[in-house]
Amino acid sequence: MKKQPRLFPVFVALSLFLASGPLPAAAQMRVQVGAGSGSGSAVPVVPAGRLSTAIGSGISSPYGSVIGLNGSLAAPSLAPAPLVSVVPTAAVSAPSALTVVMQAAATPDGAKSIVIRTPGAAAASVAAEAAAYAAVPSANAPTAKAAAPVAKSLAGRILDTLLRRPAASISFDGAAEKSAPIFGRMSLKEQKPLSLPNGTLTDEQPTIPSPDREPTTRVEAYALPGALDVGGIFETSRKVLTADASNTSAVVDAVRAMIDANPARYGVTSSDLRLIHAQKFEGKGQQADTLFVYFRQTKNGLVVNGSALSFQIKTLDGRPTIVAQTGQVFPQLDVNTETVLTDDQIMGKIAERTGMPASDVSDAFKFYEQKIIYSRGAWRNVKLYVADGLPFMVAVDVVSGLVFAWDNRTGLESFNQASVEPSAGGVSGKIAGNTVDRGPVLADSVVSEVPMPFMEVKIGGKSYVTDKNGDLPKDLGLEVGPEGLVLTATLSGPYVRVENQQGATLSVKVTVKPGENKVVFNTGTGIQDENTLAQINAFHKVNMSLNFLRERGLSNERIDKTQIPVRTNIDDECNAYYTPGSPSLNFFRSSKNCVNSAYDTVAEHENGHFWDDFTGGIVNGGLSEGWGDILSMFRLNNPIIGEHFLKQARGGVDYIRHGDNKYQYNEYDEVHDQGQAWGGFAWKLRKALMAKLGDEAGAAMAESLVMPTMFAKAATIPNAMAQVLINATGKDGTILHEAEIRAAAKAHGINLPQAAAPTTTPASWLTVKVKSAKIGNVPNANQGLLPEAAGADAILPANAKAAKTAQGLVTFTAGRLVRADALSYIRGYLDHFGATYTIRRISGGGNGTTYELSMTGVSSAIENITKTLKDGKLGY
Repeated sequence: MKKQPRLFPVFVALSLFLASGPLPAAAQMRVQVGAGSGSGSAVPVVPAGRLSTAIGSGISSPYGSVIGLNGSLAAPSLAPAPLVSVVPTAAVSAPSALTVVMQAAATPDGAKSIVIRTPGAAAASVAAEAAAYAAVPSANAPTAKAAAPVAKSLAGRILDTLLRRPAASISFDGAAEKSAPIFGRMSLKEQKPLSLPNGTLTDEQPTIPSPDREPTTRVEAYALPGALDVGGIFETSRKVLTADASNTSAVVDAVRAMIDANPARYGVTSSDLRLIHAQKFEGKGQQADTLFVYFRQTKNGLVVNGSALSFQIKTLDGRPTIVAQTGQVFPQLDVNTETVLTDDQIMGKIAERTGMPASDVSDAFKFYEQKIIYSRGAWRNVKLYVADGLPFMVAVDVVSGLVFAWDNRTGLESFNQASVEPSAGGVSGKIAGNTVDRGPVLADSVVSEVPMPFMEVKIGGKSYVTDKNGDLPKDLGLEVGPEGLVLTATLSGPYVRVENQQGATLSVKVTVKPGENKVVFNTGTGIQDENTLAQINAFHKVNMSLNFLRERGLSNERIDKTQIPVRTNIDDECNAYYTPGSPSLNFFRSSKNCVNSAYDTVAEHENGHFWDDFTGGIVNGGLSEGWGDILSMFRLNNPIIGEHFLKQARGGVDYIRHGDNKYQYNEYDEVHDQGQAWGGFAWKLRKALMAKLGDEAGAAMAESLVMPTMFAKAATIPNAMAQVLINATGKDGTILHEAEIRAAAKAHGINLPQAAAPTTTPASWLTVKVKSAKIGNVPNANQGLLPEAAGADAILPANAKAAKTAQGLVTFTAGRLVRADALSYIRGYLDHFGATYTIRRISGGGNGTTYELSMTGVSSAIENITKTLKDGKLGY
């Protein structure tokens, strides 16, 4: 069940709202003319009452933003059979989700029309059948919610807060846009607000622009068995690539070629994409091998924040086959990519924003990266700076000088006495430490010995690294006399470096003798020495967590070459966090309320944020919280996150989260709440597979199905679950363990996509009757008519000066299962050639809906789409 607000504050807020006078914000949707329309003036509004069903239900698009409206307010009804005017804003097309802006517009016959701005025409629906007509099932994933920016009153924002919905003020410019978390807080639980040195608060995170503001191409297609393979606009089927499945580079090249062959669908060419990773995984048992290919959009070499194109590719019958493709790009991105400010000017701007002395700024802040972000209603070319040990990041617009400061908390040498136990033989040894291995440091906890894995030690002036068991290499090649050699070490290695915040970080300096030596960092440490136990625990747990990922092929070169600082005993309470940009894991000391947070489940969770960040970036806050929980639960075989974290239980609960939770997914909830759906889904699936296959085999299968999908970089929790379903594709093309996957998603209120086989023939899916078509002079008409934009380009060369305009009027019927894709295809094709058109719904019911398409544009394009519809061949 979704969380329900208490009735009294809702009643009070609603009373204030009603008392404020007319209801333009609630009873209407106020919008601005979309990008590419050539005007920035306000446009008429559409009463919201007729739009509530389509807009207020379903699961949101993975990248867009929505404002859910529940149609409880009366509004004037719309005229029957409104026109659906599709106003192109970008020459792109894709079978994907769509966020739609709707407005009323006058038509020549005086009827009202619903204008649907189609940024790039990249949509999986036509505003859910023009919004007024469709019946959208609730909680289906992944499905788009139509949306429009709404002007919010103060009372409206109060209602948003009470209902746990993001108010317009959450984003810089009040747009209905979701955060694009480059550097957002991803801590164990919600953080306290952060102030800068000058006492001001940090800025809100950059956003992903809503499609009504910026032309957007979205791609979202999942290939499930049982779908009718008719190609073209119906291409939710699997696409076989021409490449050697064993050659990753060749497969990536084939994906790029596919994108270049259809820029109308993908919004960009491959030259505008940067490959982030191509990660391959061997299938478990009958599971097919998988390759995840992930791109980010670039402009003049700068990565565009919020952009992505992701492909999941299975090896079926020995051939690389695309089974899922998702993402979004911004084809008409307009930003100055030149750097105008000098480095000194940038440092001065940072000093002004933070209140720090200019001399300190230059020493503290280091350049991290330059990229393009969307903030305060515009694309910006920014340089990003981080300061080691400071929990905020600064971005400077290198053109305008505007400075943003973001909370950068994500998610959380003196010598110590040591003992040495020598034995006969050549020099070898084991490094260990004493700590509480399971759970937090409590009065009744047991201190035991754990290995110090992947620790750098120096013996006789040479450096060595222990293995995962804390063992030194067997043959050190050292000549050791009776006097022995000096061994020194601190809690540091190639992957982890502990930085204690309350006193010196632990180190040892001992003499090792010929033979087997066992070095124990903190001999005699008791349960009362929280400071020491926390350091040993942090080093051990984070190293073991990273090794778990490496052993399963879930790491990458970037992670493996990074030594992450792990800060312990921070003088704060009841949390832990990760900082992107300048990556670090941070754990708090104990207090009267909470235990020291440097222990197993908490360390695993925070390391999950590091994993998420370094495999393509943190895309979604709720997903990242869930990933942290999944890493902890799967590695430790424990569904509890933050076990015994609270010293005083609340409602009988002393932990943070539990994998067996019953949380129902709500995209408007706080990210830690949302994360319960993703973590709970994974844990429930793991339990079900263990019951089905046995403990060991079931746990291994769950890992193989869930954890590699990190590299798909899904944008929402429902889409992440859909990626797991697709990743379960077997070598024979069927979906393995489908019932268990769907049940785990359903337990959190999410219905995964279906692909039931059609009950009718393809001809009855899409029947077309051409009413009339007035065509002018068509150059090269004898070359043939191809429906796709890439083919049409061949008959419409860029230098064709003789191109004529034409008008066409076509009546066609599309079956229920494909009408959304049919409309998306038509819009995308006509957008590509700059045609103007309207689509009017004439009738509908049962399995088909009839539309009238009126269009004006280049004659070749008009004749091409007309003939394609007439022949009923909307294919490649």
